[in-house]
Amino acid sequence: MMGEADIVTHRGSGKNVSEEESYQFGTASIAPGERLETSLDLGEGPAGNPRGIPVYIMNGAKPGPVLALTAATHGDELNGVSVIHHLIHGDDHIAGTADDRIDLAEMAGTLICVPVVNIDGMLLSQREAPDNRDINRKFPGKPGGNQSQRIAHALFEGVVKHADHLIDLHSAPRARTNLAHIRADFDKPECMGLARAFGTRIILHSEGPSGSLRREATAIGTPTILLEAGTAHRFELDAVHAGIEGVLNVMAHLNMIEREVRLPAVRMLVRRSKWARAETGGLLHSLVKPGDHVKKGDILAHITDPFGATEQTIVSPRTGIIVGLAMDPLVRAGDPVANIVLCSKSRWERAQSKPDPLDPEEEEIEDEDALDES
Repeated sequence: MMGEADIVTHRGSGKNVSEEESYQFGTASIAPGERLETSLDLGEGPAGNPRGIPVYIMNGAKPGPVLALTAATHGDELNGVSVIHHLIHGDDHIAGTADDRIDLAEMAGTLICVPVVNIDGMLLSQREAPDNRDINRKFPGKPGGNQSQRIAHALFEGVVKHADHLIDLHSAPRARTNLAHIRADFDKPECMGLARAFGTRIILHSEGPSGSLRREATAIGTPTILLEAGTAHRFELDAVHAGIEGVLNVMAHLNMIEREVRLPAVRMLVRRSKWARAETGGLLHSLVKPGDHVKKGDILAHITDPFGATEQTIVSPRTGIIVGLAMDPLVRAGDPVANIVLCSKSRWERAQSKPDPLDPEEEEIEDEDALDES
């Protein structure tokens, strides 16, 4: 933990944290040990109603770094929303009670929580903003641009540029689900420090597409990682728990809280994964689930005609772990069915064993033949 004599400069305040008394967010001042609910202004809606991005700030009583959490940039990806709710309020959804996971009197630094970036998309139960554009391809945004660019700009200017680190919480798009894993740029040591600390068994290499939050934030000096867990349109306990544990691990890694970091017994750093795809259209009958280990040639699914007769049997192109899976039974030729990461069965069994808080076994999986976009 940082002592009173430590002098560490953080982008969140622009001054030495040992000298900091309150955290400034726009025109608001949050005293040490206090919380603030506020928002980033987005102008007016169709009925003249004010629009904004809700922001919840928790300022620890001790000096430290600024960590930002963002969720629901895609409006239908709700697991991250629940992760932030539990971090702010605990399981009873009431701040300041015994089940709170974060004690501001003991916390060092500042946690900026953005539970729903894409408010209108969430209300419409859709991935995109109301202008049908993907906000996560519009960063850093434009103040005078289209609606999605303005949302991206408000978040980038109001939160990203004032954070020392950022965790972006996502789920699989509609009709798919993901085993919890982190995506990070393997070539950025600060990103990999966060990724390893988060504690998932699988970390996938990805700098992110152009215009994505993690790529553009990292480019300006805010190291960013992305969690993928579960599916869209719902709260899933396993995915939410993975997110909560991971964020707390990162906070401990950054010396923001006192906590034993819970790391897996085996961690796999994966450069590439491979999708098994439908070669014909029809109705998909999956025989596997995320986290299953499969051998090359194992049957993953059947595709049938409307009467139930098999048109294609999909087999695994490799031995490994199912990290992503199609959920929609309606498929067309070329649709992704199962995303598989190379891994031996013995190694995956060790990954399920008791966590090692100090020195997890780590393997970097080079799989250059598997370059395949979903």
